[in-house]
Amino acid sequence: MDNTLVPEVLQMIGEVVPDGVSIAISDGSHYLYYQPSAVIDLKIMPGDTVPVGSATYKALQEMGKVGHYVESRIFGVPYYGLSLPLVSHGQVMGCITAIYAPQALPMAAPEPSVSFLIGKDEDGWRPLSLSEIVYISSNDGKTFLHTTTGSYANKFSMSELEGMLPQGKFVRCHRSYFVNVESIGFIHPHFHSTFMLEMKDKQKTRVPVSQTYSSSFRQLLGF
Repeated sequence: MDNTLVPEVLQMIGEVVPDGVSIAISDGSHYLYYQPSAVIDLKIMPGDTVPVGSATYKALQEMGKVGHYVESRIFGVPYYGLSLPLVSHGQVMGCITAIYAPQALPMAAPEPSVSFLIGKDEDGWRPLSLSEIVYISSNDGKTFLHTTTGSYANKFSMSELEGMLPQGKFVRCHRSYFVNVESIGFIHPHFHSTFMLEMKDKQKTRVPVSQTYSSSFRQLLGF
């Protein structure tokens, strides 16, 4: 995409993109322009390579419009991207991506529908409502659901759960942890702008918020 077209393109799409939506424009491999919103900011810089796994990358590969939920490991913040590539004579010239915060998904986006998860212990399988789960952890590639009465294995990976769990209820705070927001008892400041969460279970389990997730954690909780 010709860089001289960027201001003209922005003027066109600015009239149809609502407030709170960030905009990224790329050529076939690098970002040319990024306009963050007050709601979500992926910290993209002009010249940055379009990362594998992003909504822009997926649209460029498929050469078609895509709506794609992107987990936080790509930019440090989860988002929903609506991407439209510019294709001419079978060649990708560029791409425009509208970036939404997960809690402000466009109407066309699939809402997380999971209302329970299956936990397994030595006696068998048990359906656990999301409100029962205090936090979720991962260790050696295995996922565990922790409740006030016990811990249970679950078949889904952390990456899969990130796209399934409702963002307003569960927050990814570490590559190995999700927490139920309603089960957080206290947030303690920790080293290097990180936090330590004290959960409401009997053990008052401490769950770390890593530096990678601290910014998105504060943004989602509003502090």
